[in-house]
Amino acid sequence: MPLLRAFVYFIAVLMVMPVIITLPVALTSLSVIRFPPPSLSLRWFEALLGDQLLLTAIGRSFVLALIAALTAVAISLPCAFAVERGRFRGRTGVETLITGPRMIPQIVLVLALLVYFERLGLAETFTALVLAHLVITIPFAFRTMLVSVASIDRRLEWSSAILGAGPVDTFRRIIVPQIKTGLIAAFIFGFILSFNNVTMALFLSGIGQRTLPVEMFYRMYVGGMNPTIPAISFLLAFTGVVLFIALDRTLGVYKYLAGRG
Repeated sequence: MPLLRAFVYFIAVLMVMPVIITLPVALTSLSVIRFPPPSLSLRWFEALLGDQLLLTAIGRSFVLALIAALTAVAISLPCAFAVERGRFRGRTGVETLITGPRMIPQIVLVLALLVYFERLGLAETFTALVLAHLVITIPFAFRTMLVSVASIDRRLEWSSAILGAGPVDTFRRIIVPQIKTGLIAAFIFGFILSFNNVTMALFLSGIGQRTLPVEMFYRMYVGGMNPTIPAISFLLAFTGVVLFIALDRTLGVYKYLAGRG
Protein backbone atom coordinates (compact mmCIF):
# COMPACT_ATOMS: atom_id res chain seq x y z
CA MET A 1 0.00 0.00 0.00
CA PRO A 2 2.75 2.60 0.75
CA LEU A 3 4.36 1.78 -2.59
CA LEU A 4 1.05 2.27 -4.40
CA ARG A 5 0.46 5.57 -2.58
CA ALA A 6 3.93 6.78 -3.57
CA PHE A 7 3.26 5.81 -7.17
CA VAL A 8 -0.02 7.78 -7.17
CA TYR A 9 1.74 10.85 -5.76
CA PHE A 10 4.47 10.51 -8.37
CA ILE A 11 1.92 10.41 -11.20
CA ALA A 12 0.07 13.42 -9.74
CA VAL A 13 3.28 15.45 -9.55
CA LEU A 14 4.21 14.39 -13.07
CA MET A 15 0.83 15.58 -14.37
CA VAL A 16 0.96 19.03 -12.74
CA MET A 17 4.67 19.68 -13.29
CA PRO A 18 4.24 21.32 -16.74
CA VAL A 19 1.71 23.74 -15.23
CA ILE A 20 3.94 24.54 -12.26
CA ILE A 21 6.93 25.25 -14.50
CA THR A 22 4.95 27.83 -16.48
CA LEU A 23 4.74 30.13 -13.44
CA PRO A 24 8.46 30.95 -12.99
CA VAL A 25 8.81 31.17 -16.79
CA ALA A 26 5.92 33.66 -16.92
CA LEU A 27 7.44 35.69 -14.06
CA THR A 28 10.71 36.31 -15.87
CA SER A 29 11.86 39.86 -16.37
CA LEU A 30 13.41 39.04 -19.74
CA SER A 31 11.73 39.21 -23.15
CA VAL A 32 12.68 35.63 -23.91
CA ILE A 33 11.92 32.36 -22.14
CA ARG A 34 14.63 31.15 -19.78
CA PHE A 35 14.43 28.67 -16.95
CA PRO A 36 15.20 29.39 -14.23
CA PRO A 37 14.56 33.14 -14.73
CA PRO A 38 17.37 35.48 -13.67
CA SER A 39 14.88 37.81 -11.94
CA LEU A 40 11.15 37.96 -11.34
CA SER A 41 8.63 40.44 -12.68
CA LEU A 42 4.88 40.74 -13.25
CA ARG A 43 5.33 42.59 -16.56
CA TRP A 44 3.97 39.72 -18.68
CA PHE A 45 0.84 39.32 -16.59
CA GLU A 46 0.27 43.06 -16.84
CA ALA A 47 0.81 42.87 -20.60
CA LEU A 48 -1.66 40.01 -20.79
CA LEU A 49 -4.37 41.92 -18.94
CA GLY A 50 -3.85 44.86 -21.29
CA ASP A 51 -3.95 42.79 -24.47
CA GLN A 52 -7.48 43.36 -25.76
CA LEU A 53 -7.06 41.00 -28.71
CA LEU A 54 -6.05 38.13 -26.45
CA LEU A 55 -8.84 38.85 -23.95
CA THR A 56 -11.37 38.86 -26.78
CA ALA A 57 -10.06 35.49 -27.96
CA ILE A 58 -10.46 34.10 -24.43
CA GLY A 59 -14.07 35.28 -24.29
CA ARG A 60 -14.79 33.87 -27.74
CA SER A 61 -13.32 30.48 -26.80
CA PHE A 62 -15.32 30.40 -23.58
CA VAL A 63 -18.62 31.19 -25.32
CA LEU A 64 -17.87 28.68 -28.09
CA ALA A 65 -17.00 25.91 -25.63
CA LEU A 66 -20.05 26.65 -23.49
CA ILE A 67 -22.43 26.51 -26.46
CA ALA A 68 -20.79 23.38 -27.86
CA ALA A 69 -20.80 21.53 -24.52
CA LEU A 70 -24.40 22.39 -23.62
CA THR A 71 -25.69 21.58 -27.11
CA ALA A 72 -23.73 18.32 -27.24
CA VAL A 73 -25.26 17.19 -23.94
CA ALA A 74 -28.75 18.24 -25.04
CA ILE A 75 -28.42 16.25 -28.29
CA SER A 76 -26.66 13.24 -26.78
CA LEU A 77 -29.21 12.64 -24.02
CA PRO A 78 -32.22 11.71 -26.21
CA CYS A 79 -29.91 9.87 -28.62
CA ALA A 80 -28.57 7.78 -25.75
CA PHE A 81 -32.11 6.88 -24.64
CA ALA A 82 -33.07 5.96 -28.20
CA VAL A 83 -30.04 3.75 -28.74
CA GLU A 84 -30.11 2.13 -25.30
CA ARG A 85 -33.84 1.47 -25.01
CA GLY A 86 -34.92 1.41 -28.64
CA ARG A 87 -35.46 -1.88 -30.45
CA PHE A 88 -35.38 -0.76 -34.06
CA ARG A 89 -33.52 -2.00 -37.09
CA GLY A 90 -30.20 -0.25 -37.63
CA ARG A 91 -29.72 0.71 -33.97
CA THR A 92 -26.08 -0.36 -34.05
CA GLY A 93 -25.57 1.61 -37.23
CA VAL A 94 -26.97 4.75 -35.59
CA GLU A 95 -24.61 4.32 -32.66
CA THR A 96 -21.67 3.87 -35.03
CA LEU A 97 -22.72 6.93 -37.03
CA ILE A 98 -22.86 9.15 -33.95
CA THR A 99 -19.48 8.00 -32.61
CA GLY A 100 -17.88 7.79 -36.07
CA PRO A 101 -16.14 11.21 -36.02
CA ARG A 102 -13.88 9.92 -33.21
CA MET A 103 -12.34 7.46 -35.69
CA ILE A 104 -11.57 10.06 -38.37
CA PRO A 105 -8.37 12.13 -38.13
CA GLN A 106 -9.33 15.71 -37.37
CA ILE A 107 -7.30 17.11 -40.25
CA VAL A 108 -9.36 14.98 -42.68
CA LEU A 109 -12.59 15.90 -40.94
CA VAL A 110 -11.89 19.62 -40.91
CA LEU A 111 -10.99 19.69 -44.61
CA ALA A 112 -14.31 18.01 -45.44
CA LEU A 113 -16.16 20.50 -43.23
CA LEU A 114 -14.31 23.39 -44.84
CA VAL A 115 -15.53 22.36 -48.31
CA TYR A 116 -19.04 21.76 -46.97
CA PHE A 117 -19.26 25.13 -45.22
CA GLU A 118 -17.94 26.89 -48.32
CA ARG A 119 -20.86 25.51 -50.31
CA LEU A 120 -23.31 26.58 -47.62
CA GLY A 121 -21.82 30.05 -47.34
CA LEU A 122 -20.88 29.51 -43.69
CA ALA A 123 -17.11 29.49 -44.09
CA GLU A 124 -15.16 31.59 -41.58
CA THR A 125 -18.22 32.26 -39.41
CA PHE A 126 -18.89 31.62 -35.74
CA THR A 127 -21.78 29.35 -36.71
CA ALA A 128 -19.36 27.13 -38.63
CA LEU A 129 -17.11 26.92 -35.58
CA VAL A 130 -20.02 25.87 -33.37
CA LEU A 131 -21.16 23.20 -35.83
CA ALA A 132 -17.62 21.88 -36.27
CA HIS A 133 -17.06 21.67 -32.52
CA LEU A 134 -20.34 19.80 -32.14
CA VAL A 135 -19.00 17.18 -34.55
CA ILE A 136 -16.13 16.41 -32.16
CA THR A 137 -17.94 16.91 -28.83
CA ILE A 138 -21.15 14.95 -29.50
CA PRO A 139 -19.38 11.54 -29.80
CA PHE A 140 -17.75 11.92 -26.38
CA ALA A 141 -20.93 13.27 -24.77
CA PHE A 142 -23.01 10.51 -26.38
CA ARG A 143 -20.72 7.73 -25.18
CA THR A 144 -20.74 9.15 -21.64
CA MET A 145 -24.53 9.53 -21.61
CA LEU A 146 -25.00 6.04 -23.06
CA VAL A 147 -23.22 4.52 -20.07
CA SER A 148 -25.29 6.61 -17.66
CA VAL A 149 -28.59 5.71 -19.31
CA ALA A 150 -27.67 2.01 -19.27
CA SER A 151 -27.12 2.17 -15.49
CA ILE A 152 -30.59 3.62 -14.70
CA ASP A 153 -32.68 1.47 -12.40
CA ARG A 154 -35.87 0.91 -14.43
CA ARG A 155 -37.74 -0.30 -11.36
CA LEU A 156 -37.73 3.24 -9.97
CA GLU A 157 -39.33 4.52 -13.16
CA TRP A 158 -42.02 1.85 -13.05
CA SER A 159 -42.72 2.64 -9.41
CA SER A 160 -43.03 6.32 -10.26
CA ALA A 161 -45.52 5.56 -13.04
CA ILE A 162 -47.54 3.27 -10.77
CA LEU A 163 -47.76 6.02 -8.14
CA GLY A 164 -49.20 8.40 -10.73
CA ALA A 165 -46.22 10.56 -11.68
CA GLY A 166 -46.17 11.92 -15.22
CA PRO A 167 -43.26 11.61 -17.67
CA VAL A 168 -41.90 15.07 -16.79
CA ASP A 169 -41.92 14.45 -13.04
CA THR A 170 -40.41 10.99 -13.53
CA PHE A 171 -37.63 12.44 -15.65
CA ARG A 172 -36.94 15.29 -13.23
CA ARG A 173 -37.14 13.36 -9.95
CA ILE A 174 -36.14 9.82 -10.91
CA ILE A 175 -33.98 9.84 -14.04
CA VAL A 176 -31.97 13.06 -13.65
CA PRO A 177 -30.65 12.19 -10.15
CA GLN A 178 -29.39 8.88 -11.53
CA ILE A 179 -27.63 10.35 -14.59
CA LYS A 180 -26.39 13.63 -13.13
CA THR A 181 -22.86 12.22 -12.90
CA GLY A 182 -22.92 11.51 -16.63
CA LEU A 183 -24.40 14.93 -17.38
CA ILE A 184 -21.64 16.70 -15.48
CA ALA A 185 -18.90 14.53 -16.98
CA ALA A 186 -20.25 14.94 -20.53
CA PHE A 187 -20.40 18.71 -20.12
CA ILE A 188 -16.87 18.93 -18.70
CA PHE A 189 -15.40 16.72 -21.44
CA GLY A 190 -17.22 18.65 -24.14
CA PHE A 191 -16.14 22.01 -22.75
CA ILE A 192 -12.49 20.99 -22.49
CA LEU A 193 -12.46 19.43 -25.97
CA SER A 194 -13.97 22.54 -27.52
CA PHE A 195 -11.92 25.08 -25.57
CA ASN A 196 -8.58 23.39 -26.30
CA ASN A 197 -9.24 22.47 -29.94
CA VAL A 198 -6.76 23.95 -32.39
CA THR A 199 -7.27 22.04 -35.65
CA MET A 200 -10.93 22.94 -36.21
CA ALA A 201 -10.57 26.59 -35.31
CA LEU A 202 -7.31 26.98 -37.22
CA PHE A 203 -8.95 26.09 -40.54
CA LEU A 204 -12.47 27.38 -39.97
CA SER A 205 -12.02 30.64 -38.07
CA GLY A 206 -11.87 33.79 -40.15
CA ILE A 207 -10.49 37.24 -39.52
CA GLY A 208 -11.72 38.47 -36.17
CA GLN A 209 -12.97 34.98 -35.23
CA ARG A 210 -9.80 33.43 -33.79
CA THR A 211 -10.18 31.37 -30.66
CA LEU A 212 -7.59 31.44 -27.89
CA PRO A 213 -5.62 28.33 -29.02
CA VAL A 214 -5.44 29.72 -32.58
CA GLU A 215 -4.38 33.15 -31.35
CA MET A 216 -1.63 31.57 -29.25
CA PHE A 217 -0.55 29.44 -32.20
CA TYR A 218 -0.28 32.44 -34.52
CA ARG A 219 1.68 34.43 -31.97
CA MET A 220 4.18 31.61 -31.47
CA TYR A 221 4.46 31.02 -35.21
CA VAL A 222 4.81 34.67 -36.26
CA GLY A 223 6.34 36.44 -33.28
CA GLY A 224 8.12 33.53 -31.63
CA MET A 225 7.62 32.21 -28.13
CA ASN A 226 7.61 34.90 -25.47
CA PRO A 227 6.60 34.81 -21.78
CA THR A 228 3.06 35.95 -22.61
CA ILE A 229 2.21 32.40 -23.68
CA PRO A 230 3.31 30.78 -20.37
CA ALA A 231 1.48 33.56 -18.52
CA ILE A 232 -1.86 32.83 -20.18
CA SER A 233 -1.25 29.08 -19.83
CA PHE A 234 -0.73 29.39 -16.07
CA LEU A 235 -3.75 31.67 -15.64
CA LEU A 236 -5.99 29.24 -17.51
CA ALA A 237 -4.76 26.27 -15.48
CA PHE A 238 -5.09 28.20 -12.21
CA THR A 239 -8.58 29.40 -13.14
CA GLY A 240 -9.61 25.84 -13.96
CA VAL A 241 -8.42 24.55 -10.58
CA VAL A 242 -10.12 27.39 -8.68
CA LEU A 243 -13.34 26.90 -10.64
CA PHE A 244 -13.37 23.17 -9.97
CA ILE A 245 -12.78 23.71 -6.24
CA ALA A 246 -15.55 26.32 -6.13
CA LEU A 247 -17.99 24.01 -7.93
CA ASP A 248 -17.02 21.13 -5.67
CA ARG A 249 -17.64 23.24 -2.56
CA THR A 250 -21.01 24.51 -3.80
CA LEU A 251 -22.39 21.67 -5.93
CA GLY A 252 -20.27 18.71 -4.86
CA VAL A 253 -18.92 18.01 -8.36
CA TYR A 254 -16.19 15.66 -7.13
CA LYS A 255 -18.75 13.69 -5.13
CA TYR A 256 -20.90 13.24 -8.22
CA LEU A 257 -18.01 12.31 -10.48
CA ALA A 258 -16.82 9.80 -7.88
CA GLY A 259 -20.25 8.17 -7.93
CA ARG A 260 -21.15 9.12 -4.37
CA GLY A 261 -23.74 11.78 -5.23
